[in-house]
Amino acid sequence: MKLTSHNGWTMNLETLIELCEASVGYTEGANNQTTFGKWYGLNNQPWCAMSASKMFFDAGIIASVANTKKGFASCDAWLKYLTKNNQIVPIGQAKRGDLVFFQFDDDAQPDHVGIVKSHNTKLKTIKVYEGNTSSGKAGSQSNGDGFYLKKRTYSTIMAVARPQESES
Repeated sequence: MKLTSHNGWTMNLETLIELCEASVGYTEGANNQTTFGKWYGLNNQPWCAMSASKMFFDAGIIASVANTKKGFASCDAWLKYLTKNNQIVPIGQAKRGDLVFFQFDDDAQPDHVGIVKSHNTKLKTIKVYEGNTSSGKAGSQSNGDGFYLKKRTYSTIMAVARPQESES
């Protein structure tokens, strides 16, 4: 799908990336207390999906990735929706603004989600904006303390989902 400038889609995609960039370095308070959880109405909970949802919401393109007003709080529910809606693309085709779902353990459910900044197909790495992760390689990657830009290898990726271009 080629992004075009009609309906403001390209502008909103850039707004999405700008919102993510502006959030890099944000850290949670005690017990997962975050601005994202407060906004969603589920404060003090794991918040990676809520932070990604808020980015799409604030960019005005939440309808491109969700059938709910505020998106999703659950990675599993979100990935199921996007799969049912035929929005999954091959990992090697990930591009700016896509959602990436990660698998860090051995179960069959996604552990984490983020938004693609860039993709290096040669190195098979993707730079992803992620909430509720650790700043470095140490610490929990799926339940950390902040919003960071991470470089991830294909081996950690469970699925990539493409936002649908708005018709309105």
